[in-house]
Amino acid sequence: MKKIFTLLIMICGLFSGLSAQTALDPGQFVNQQITGPGVYTVEPGQFYAFDGTINLDFEITIQGPDEGWIMNQFNPPVLLNTPSADGGARGFFEIKAGGALRVKNLLWSGTNSNGEIVGTFAQNTAGSKMIVDNCVITDWDSFSLRNRNQNADSVAVTNSIFINGIRTRFSQWGGFPIRLDVSANNVVFENNTVVNSGRLLCNSGPFHNATIHQIHNTYLNQVVAGEEQRANEFITANNIFYNYHFIGYKNDGSSAPDVDYGIYWTTWNYFADSKLKLDSISLYLGQNLFFRPQEVTNFFESHSDSLSPSLLWERPDVDSFILTDNNYRIGANYSDLEPNFTKHPGNTAKTVEYVDAHYNNMTGPWVDWRITSPVSFDGDGVPALAWPPEFDLSYSNTSMQIAGTDGLPLGDLNWFPDKKANYLANRDTYIGALRDSMINAKIYYDPATMDNTPLLTELPSSVDELVDPNKLFSTGNFPNPFTEITTIKFGIEQQSNVTLSVYDLVGKKVFTSTKNGLPSGTYEFNFNGTNLSNGVYIYKINAINKAGQNYITTKKMVKN
Repeated sequence: MKKIFTLLIMICGLFSGLSAQTALDPGQFVNQQITGPGVYTVEPGQFYAFDGTINLDFEITIQGPDEGWIMNQFNPPVLLNTPSADGGARGFFEIKAGGALRVKNLLWSGTNSNGEIVGTFAQNTAGSKMIVDNCVITDWDSFSLRNRNQNADSVAVTNSIFINGIRTRFSQWGGFPIRLDVSANNVVFENNTVVNSGRLLCNSGPFHNATIHQIHNTYLNQVVAGEEQRANEFITANNIFYNYHFIGYKNDGSSAPDVDYGIYWTTWNYFADSKLKLDSISLYLGQNLFFRPQEVTNFFESHSDSLSPSLLWERPDVDSFILTDNNYRIGANYSDLEPNFTKHPGNTAKTVEYVDAHYNNMTGPWVDWRITSPVSFDGDGVPALAWPPEFDLSYSNTSMQIAGTDGLPLGDLNWFPDKKANYLANRDTYIGALRDSMINAKIYYDPATMDNTPLLTELPSSVDELVDPNKLFSTGNFPNPFTEITTIKFGIEQQSNVTLSVYDLVGKKVFTSTKNGLPSGTYEFNFNGTNLSNGVYIYKINAINKAGQNYITTKKMVKN
């Protein structure tokens, strides 16, 4: 594996050379006040308007006062823009050579007084850094933040809230929190919440200079994910993908202009190019939750003659490079687990209505599945702020609260502040363990055998699920392939409560059975798959002994 570079993106110290502070005047346009490097401050309860885009060829910070996590603030400062002469929306910053941007402790609104929404808030074409911490970014059409400079040092987004990254038409593209046309050397997307987006963190470009960490984020409602996981080091772990890639696809493939993006949650398509060497990158993808709410599942089941929900990845391509290289681990990922959010935004039904109209009524009115935007305008164009928004993505599923690789809750840890403090105090250790998992993960996807390699798994009953063939083993099922009934053979060393579960390849549980207090010994279970569709299935056996230790084994079986 290539040498792993130490991340240099800790928020403090990135702009150590900036000392002068200037208070921005809310009565003047921001772009007319920012004329040179420095720290520019904004105050709670104030709106700060732009009337043009700043071409940034020097380093600046714009920051509000530090009053804790922005979701808990009463009245954060707001940056907004005014329509251009032709009525269109325009961006705030273009970062040129010599430029660097840091934005902290404020709300950034892309809504204009005439109803138009911004395409991109800030794009880096030649600058060194783009840093966003503890901000709200709401309402944009294309790419909230965009990096187009391969030689950029850092892109870091932490502790922030993204709301309504949506193209207001029947389009499954756009709405990125970040687009990486090419990746900066170091990219961190950590402890963020994204509510409603078109796509996610993607397009790192076929350049292997980058270290990219996507850790502990909560994503709610993504039309199309299309994540492209390619970089010198790419870690995607401990995230929640709720109602992920909900657009699905037509069974004949005609709805997808590019099947890599139109069908699969993520793709490694560039690795099929023989000019790109697999041993030049490393990846760990594991212990993320992929969940579809029941309304979405019901919709696709009722339209199964023509539509299907998205898949996770393009398995033939994925399998080929995993089998030929040892720098990859696709770890256990969770599914079919309802977090039970404290307060869901409540727009799931609208996302289903959008999908239905997308395939059946594209000439009709666009179905608006956004939630209420924090910033609105009255008839005279005067802005108003409604904050905080009507959602709370803390959750009550206690098993999920210990399901991360670090034993912490899945998703954005800002919803669990005491757990976030633990994470920050031990961050280097946790990141080091994730790097180790690229090679040494205990539970991972192995396309050669499928032994102990669940594509998607239930939550553990404790922090650790254990793999030990001396404690629990399975010799497989016979016959395999099978047509109706197959016999699954397994053995346990200690008296245990044993659960057999069967999953399809998109992680849906199709069968489960539990036997309590089984003595040590070998057993056979006659599984009746008569009612299952033909295809590949994964069976998983959990054995929990009297000490509470939870041993697992999984294998693949085929129904013909």
